[in-house]
Amino acid sequence: MVSVEASFLGIQLDEHHDPETNGRMSVCRRCGSLTDGPTGLHHTPTDGQLSRSTDWLSAQARMKLIERRRSLARSDRA
Repeated sequence: MVSVEASFLGIQLDEHHDPETNGRMSVCRRCGSLTDGPTGLHHTPTDGQLSRSTDWLSAQARMKLIERRRSLARSDRA
């Protein structure tokens, strides 16, 4: 049985991106989380993946923020 936290994290990953699998393994190539099958439509992280997947989402948010600030700095210089 999957915990509520893992289910919620799976929803967050699904909102961030569609699972990208190779069609043979139930692992998303983009974030490393388990999916609901080799041709997975949804992320289904286990409780053991909570920390790593949460860290991955946080890093993605930081990278997006950095890129947004760089873009604003470029537009300010122009």
